[in-house]
Amino acid sequence: MGISISIKHFGIKLGILIGFLLLFTSCVTQKEFLYLNDQIVALNKRVNSLQETTENKLDSKLVSIREQQAKTDIEIDKIREEMRNVSGRLDENNHLVRHAIERDTIAQDDMRASVTDLKGRSSELETQVNRINAYLGLEIDARQEGQDLKKTPMVAQVPVPQAEAAKKPVPDIKQPEVSPEKRLYDLTLGLYREEKYEEAIAGFKNFIKKFPRSELADNAQYWVGESYMGLKQYEQAILAFQSVIKKYPKGNKVPNAILRQALAFYEIKDKTSARLLLKKLIKKYPKSSEAKIAKAKLRTIK
Repeated sequence: MGISISIKHFGIKLGILIGFLLLFTSCVTQKEFLYLNDQIVALNKRVNSLQETTENKLDSKLVSIREQQAKTDIEIDKIREEMRNVSGRLDENNHLVRHAIERDTIAQDDMRASVTDLKGRSSELETQVNRINAYLGLEIDARQEGQDLKKTPMVAQVPVPQAEAAKKPVPDIKQPEVSPEKRLYDLTLGLYREEKYEEAIAGFKNFIKKFPRSELADNAQYWVGESYMGLKQYEQAILAFQSVIKKYPKGNKVPNAILRQALAFYEIKDKTSARLLLKKLIKKYPKSSEAKIAKAKLRTIK
């Protein structure tokens, strides 16, 4: 009986103790939960604050970047415009240089062709004069001993009766004809002036093949190069000008060929070769008009 009561009391105490422990545990858990909740709320506030601060900074930086980019775009546009202007001036200068060279070269060609033509006419006239003198029975006393030829007045040596003179046929006096060489050269040069470059190339190559020893052969080879320049086939032009330099080293077209070869290299973006050729031209032909052009061009190549 006593033992059962003790067990009963022990059970009651144990139940009270367990209940107290459960209540205490519940209170602790609730406090911890409230603490953790406060911490989370505080962290959220800090994160939101940091996010707002970061967004504001990013927005400010983005605005600054956009402004800087806009300024950069404006500067780039200015630089591009300046580059277009410089490129336009270079193209204009190249055009002027090309036409100046062509004008001088054509003038030289015309003068050389005129001299060649005059030589032919002089020879023809001399032949005709000799025929007339022979017909009239006249002769010229030429006296020259290491000095210039001095002609004495023509003296009739053998009188010719009028009746006999009337029977003799009067020699025909014809205008000297233009040589096939000169005719072909002028015809082909006309094709170049009409900007028929492909036909001009074929014509000048045919001229060189037919008249390889002509005084105009180096000119013809030079105009082959100029025709390729007109077609913007700069590699072919370089080779054609090289033939002028190599095959006709003593010809009057060599300075022009070196200059135009340098400009052709410049057109294909090989500035190093262009500079070397311009310097070579200035050194080898310092007093030539081509050297002056080369100096001006050299200052523009960076």
